[in-house]
Amino acid sequence: MTDRLRRLYASARDRWQTFAQSSAGKTVLKGLRWLFVGAVAAYLVYQLSELGWRELWTSLPTTPAFYILLVLMYVTLPVTEAIIYGKAWNLPSRKLLPVLFRKRVLNNDVLGYSGEAYFFLWMQRNSEIARRRLLATIKDNMIISSVSSTSVAFLLLAAFFLTGQVQLLEQYLPDTTSTIAAAVAIIIVVVAVGLAFRRAIFSLSASMLGIFAIGHLARFVFNNGFQVTQWALVIPEVPLGTWITLLSLYIIINQVPLIPARGLFFVTASVELAGPLEVPTAAVASMLLAQNLLDRGLNLLVYVGTTAAEAADQEFSKEDEAAIPEEIR
Repeated sequence: MTDRLRRLYASARDRWQTFAQSSAGKTVLKGLRWLFVGAVAAYLVYQLSELGWRELWTSLPTTPAFYILLVLMYVTLPVTEAIIYGKAWNLPSRKLLPVLFRKRVLNNDVLGYSGEAYFFLWMQRNSEIARRRLLATIKDNMIISSVSSTSVAFLLLAAFFLTGQVQLLEQYLPDTTSTIAAAVAIIIVVVAVGLAFRRAIFSLSASMLGIFAIGHLARFVFNNGFQVTQWALVIPEVPLGTWITLLSLYIIINQVPLIPARGLFFVTASVELAGPLEVPTAAVASMLLAQNLLDRGLNLLVYVGTTAAEAADQEFSKEDEAAIPEEIR
């Protein structure tokens, strides 16, 4: 039975490769790629329409720093991953940036981890790196990123509890001591398991994993710092402790899996908490809605722009190659 399945798989693979290399196959595949791009772009436009185009213009903050920090938070993940993947694969980071921006869009607005699948297929098509090495590096990066963000989230929440900054959320969570103890215990267990089974879980060297961890830890700390600074600049009359409480909620929501449209969920929860936190509800709703809308607008522009630029570059490269005489190629 196993041999028969292997033969069927090999036959199907050979037929697919033959079709993909034919002129008709290349045309179909190119059409499917553009269809996929159009579908993603249409879905993003639909999301923007659902949120409301009028609200985008009426709720925009007037503080320039709001937009500067928004862009910084937007680019932090793709830039961090471009550096660490470039280091792991000995590739120029600039070459990886466009596809990593698209990976961010797919993960945030289409389906979780769909960006990693797209990134793997793109690297397979546009590099000579072995398939196994690509899979191993992407898998290690996903694990390190998740562990780093979760660990920092627990440590930040523990610090907020210790400094008494999360009085409101304490009503809905276990007592401070048990929460901190659980957080520390989870971090210790994760680190211990990771060290004990590093060779079974990870494929990269310890030094490379260290680079991955440092990059993601720095990204997470900077992003949360940028977030609190952005809120405080837009509504300066609100105490810093209140923004830290809101950041705690933001961290919790982002660490819970399978929450659809986390951004909108956070806006809804923040508006509910605005009254108890004694924060102007309309101002918070406008600020967070604008942030959400602009993030999706950037997603649309970045996805379409980087895809179109890459397609144009590929067409230009083909024309250049065709212009070279056959005898000197």
